[in-house]
Amino acid sequence: MDARCVRDALRRWGLAGIALISISGLTGASHRTTNFVVEAPSPDIAKKVADHAELCRSTIARQWLGHELPAWNAPCPIKVKINGGEAGGVTSFGFNRGKVSDQDMAVEGRLDRILASALPHEVTHTIFAAYFGGPMPRWADEGASLLSEDLRERQRHDQIVIDLLNRRGNFPLARLFRMEEYPSDLMGFYGQGYSISRFLIEMGGRPRFLKFVKDGLHSGWDLATRNHYGLSDVRELDRAWHSWHKVASHGQPKSDLVLVRAQSGAELEE
Repeated sequence: MDARCVRDALRRWGLAGIALISISGLTGASHRTTNFVVEAPSPDIAKKVADHAELCRSTIARQWLGHELPAWNAPCPIKVKINGGEAGGVTSFGFNRGKVSDQDMAVEGRLDRILASALPHEVTHTIFAAYFGGPMPRWADEGASLLSEDLRERQRHDQIVIDLLNRRGNFPLARLFRMEEYPSDLMGFYGQGYSISRFLIEMGGRPRFLKFVKDGLHSGWDLATRNHYGLSDVRELDRAWHSWHKVASHGQPKSDLVLVRAQSGAELEE
């Protein structure tokens, strides 16, 4: 049975500016590579986006999986809308029998921001979809995909989560891990997902993070926390994340981060 899953990545304008991408009336050129077919306002833009999508697909897959993905049976369509705003995107997937059956993507904004931010983010969703063969938890899908964006966006989300914790607007991890719908505080949700993902990856690396998320979905988050990070349950993981964030947000040296890991019984990835 085919299941639809939409991963929204429209979050860069702030809460007042979040809107669905409009691609109506898009005309221009098309460029096809092995894994992508891009519709854009001009041949040059179409080629730049398609070539960069291929580069992102190769690089990000190696970062997360340790190898590149095989070529897709059909290229993923990407529709590009250029305007003067910050970049955003949306990617949708169909799943059938544990595999991606179809996927499509749209990105919008200034070309430089699309290439630096929105496109790597959306391509990361395709890597995760291929790995999981089904929907990934939203906090992990969005949070970990932010790690593919440029330094500007990562620093912006570092500040978002600082503000979130200062106003005590964060979700307990036991609730965050089980959330299936986006909350009203979308920016805070993205920020917390990003921070948790970064924390877990610094503790154990990207492959362990993916195994943790997969096991959490199938076996429960407390058991996955014990098996992959050596902490008793998600509540202890929550406390460890808060301790890590206090250190990381003040730019303290890595030796201090090691101390936080040691106090929680976890080991920092070198």
